Amino acid sequence: MKNRHALWPAIIAHRVCRAMMERMLRDLRQAVRALLGQRGFTLTALATLALGIGANVAMFGIVYAMLLRPLPYPDSDAIVRIGEMVGPAARASLFLSNATMPRIQEEADSFEQVAGYRATEMQLAGSDGATATRLRGAEVSPSMFPLLRTRPHLGRFFIADEAWEGEDQVVVLSYGAWARRFGSDPGIVGAVLDLNGNPHTVVGVTAEDFYFPTPETEAWTPFVITPFTSPAPPEPGEEAQGAVVVFFNALGRLRAGVSPQQAATEVRTILQQGSTPFLRALARTGTSQGGSGAGDTPEIDAVVIPLREDLVAEYRPALLALTAATALVLLIACINVAGLLLARGVTRQRALAVCAALGAGRGRMVRQVLTESIVLSLSGGAIGLAVATAVLRAVPALVPGDIARLDEAGVDDVVLAFTLGLSVLVGLVFGAVPAFQWSRVPLLRTLNEGSLQSTGGFRLLRAGRTRAALATAQVALALVLLVGAGLLLRSFVELVTVDRGYDPANVVTALTWNPDLRLESGAVDAERMELIRSGGQSFAEPLLDAADRLTALPGVEAVGLSTGLPLVNNASGFASVHVEGRPPASDPAEMPFASVRVASPGYFDALRLRLRSGRFYTRRDRAGSPQVCVVNETFAREVFRGEPAVGQRIRFGHAEAGGEPWEVVGVVADMRYEGIAVTPSPAEVFVPTYQMAGVPTVFLHQFVAVRTTGDPLPAVPFLREAVAEAHPSATIDNVSTLAARLSAAVAQPRFYASIVGFFAALALFLAAFGLYGLLSYVVAQRRREIGVRMALGAQRGSIVALVVRQGAMLIAAGAVAGLLAAAASSRVLEGFLYGVSTGDRLTFAVAPLVLVAVALVACWLPARRATRIEPMNVLRVE
Repeated sequence: MKNRHALWPAIIAHRVCRAMMERMLRDLRQAVRALLGQRGFTLTALATLALGIGANVAMFGIVYAMLLRPLPYPDSDAIVRIGEMVGPAARASLFLSNATMPRIQEEADSFEQVAGYRATEMQLAGSDGATATRLRGAEVSPSMFPLLRTRPHLGRFFIADEAWEGEDQVVVLSYGAWARRFGSDPGIVGAVLDLNGNPHTVVGVTAEDFYFPTPETEAWTPFVITPFTSPAPPEPGEEAQGAVVVFFNALGRLRAGVSPQQAATEVRTILQQGSTPFLRALARTGTSQGGSGAGDTPEIDAVVIPLREDLVAEYRPALLALTAATALVLLIACINVAGLLLARGVTRQRALAVCAALGAGRGRMVRQVLTESIVLSLSGGAIGLAVATAVLRAVPALVPGDIARLDEAGVDDVVLAFTLGLSVLVGLVFGAVPAFQWSRVPLLRTLNEGSLQSTGGFRLLRAGRTRAALATAQVALALVLLVGAGLLLRSFVELVTVDRGYDPANVVTALTWNPDLRLESGAVDAERMELIRSGGQSFAEPLLDAADRLTALPGVEAVGLSTGLPLVNNASGFASVHVEGRPPASDPAEMPFASVRVASPGYFDALRLRLRSGRFYTRRDRAGSPQVCVVNETFAREVFRGEPAVGQRIRFGHAEAGGEPWEVVGVVADMRYEGIAVTPSPAEVFVPTYQMAGVPTVFLHQFVAVRTTGDPLPAVPFLREAVAEAHPSATIDNVSTLAARLSAAVAQPRFYASIVGFFAALALFLAAFGLYGLLSYVVAQRRREIGVRMALGAQRGSIVALVVRQGAMLIAAGAVAGLLAAAASSRVLEGFLYGVSTGDRLTFAVAPLVLVAVALVACWLPARRATRIEPMNVLRVE
């Protein structure tokens, strides 16, 4: 007996659970039967929900892969990016240099390891020694692999002694390159490969799932960091000895218990205590361009940021903005389905009243309606998941550019759980209003009425007023998206039409590398620097002769060489500048700072740069002739301070630097080098290619630009032939037209404008559909009243105006609310706009007009249907 009493709680719980399951199954069967009984409504609601849920699931898959999923390295949260901010707070300045990394390695206690790296291209010679292929590679410090806590699949990784000149002829292959290019040969370790014209011994193969810094990287070589030596002012009559400054990416692994903020404070202290004149000058230059004033005292700052955040930092605002846009689309979809349910509920009121008369309580009816809503949303979620899966597979090909971690986006357990949770939530959201609306059925009036009659003139019924509020909300939300899309579209138009200072039409560009010239490590004495500079000039001079031969071809207007081109991710040389006739600066950091580019005379014609004053240099400005240069407007304004620039003489480095000064012979208009960051170029100096040996910077490559009278691509074979004839060992790659580079540079803003425009169009369609459904419902419920009006002589035009007026009131209310919401929310887009303010009047004027036009068409369709009602047929039925 005692044991039987002990089983009562379990028996009661079992019976309660069984009753609940039976109730749920009964509600589920009734919900499915009700939805199948109205297939038109069900298919419309499913399509609406599938679009809304599918878009949000796809966006969540992207956000999770890029922002939330851990990196594929053990304890990846401890891996941070280290950088020194030596100018404006731009992403491009987040690097370390050979002047600062050794200090951080020696003095910073916050890190277990610190390693530098930079991406590079490698030329792998074929077995016949003649053919060659390009490998995507990276130079990494030996500490990089221990920092990432990875183990080799074969062999070993680098050791510290291999990060020195002469000892760095070793290479580690990726698992993919080992399998594709060498047939997974287990004897690859110890093999010698010809990379960049030098023998490299394979010492290891990485694990199959390892990649760094990108999945496309196929090989790694030791990163030989050139030691930095701060030069002292030369004695009178001696030539100034410049220091080679190398910038690169750097990672660190934090010690246990150290936060990125604590590490940044320590690095900042180290940098400020030991900053070089070079870095102080660069920081001062950045302040004068974008800071609060030229009189500010700049400080060299440090940044330590988790690597996962750094990889997607530039995309985070866009992801959040697109997530908000998809959420608005889903909200509009929920409102639309809620409106459909309310309209459907009018036809079910009598059935619900009968259920209430037979004893069904309010809670029972609410539960039944919510069950139908959740069944509907789960079905729409399943279809939306299929849509999202297809979208996520296509996204890497559709999205422009190489976006970190985007290829990892897909459907996994987390995305499936999100889809399930979102579908249930959506069902509760759009089912709540109809559920509580239907549960308050006026029992006696509904049972006594044969049909709903008009009792108060042509106005919205109570259920219609709820739908009217929902339709107004749809209009407002659609207008928010329309304004956002309009702002992004206007910004994109401004971006592609801005004056960049050059003409990109009919220009093809290419990059030529000199494999015989390497930047050696060790002390940079005068003799070694001279060898490096003369090697660069001896590489460029035959290319100038090749450029002359190309220029003689029919259809070729100009051919130019340069160490830098617009829309190309390239580093220029930097140097401090002294103007002759001025007293020397007491602090080297106070000297003007400029970007130095070496360019041939044909470069100005190939890009059609605009001459503001003076002249361009010509082929007569050769080695041995007086040294001349051309400066841009920013240089003339900041360095000469209102004085005429032409005729001024400058020196690179200290005032006492030996050698011949450079005479300014011309001033050109500023160029905008980037596609998105279209701020004007900094102070810039162009020097002739034949005189590049006198420049205190080192260049290992040359860009070629060819301008033609028509399509420039047919000139590419002649360009390759000319380069091969000038330098048989030189490589040429990165071939592209300047117009294509510009299109690729603005691809992301174009994509943002397109995707938000698509969401806005979808929202506009849903809002118009909601208005159409509401007014169609009103017309259907007011057939008798419309028939009586027409029987009494009302004209068709007055009937149309009567119906459209109902929609116009909703449109006006939604437009006002939408404009207010758009004005408040458009600030989110401020970081994506160029040349357009968030309160752009044209956008805020055109977007409501587009919305009103589409919405009025949606109102006119049911109004036109109302005029086709035959009064006698309606009255005969009544």
